[in-house]
Amino acid sequence: MVVIIEADKAHADEIADARSILLVHRAEPDGLCWGCHEVSCRFAWFPCPQARWAQRVLAADGGDGR
Repeated sequence: MVVIIEADKAHADEIADARSILLVHRAEPDGLCWGCHEVSCRFAWFPCPQARWAQRVLAADGGDGR
């Protein structure tokens, strides 16, 4: 038996990118974004633009990325 599963690679890549972004861009106790400060050497309040994009992508996908 052969089973063919069609997957949207672009969508799966977008979900993976969103998850990766949220691993780095997270809130510090003072409310600043850790990822923006440590990776980009800039200050941004959390949620920063990258985190907001990632949250929107995951929310549109049902929140769990599946």
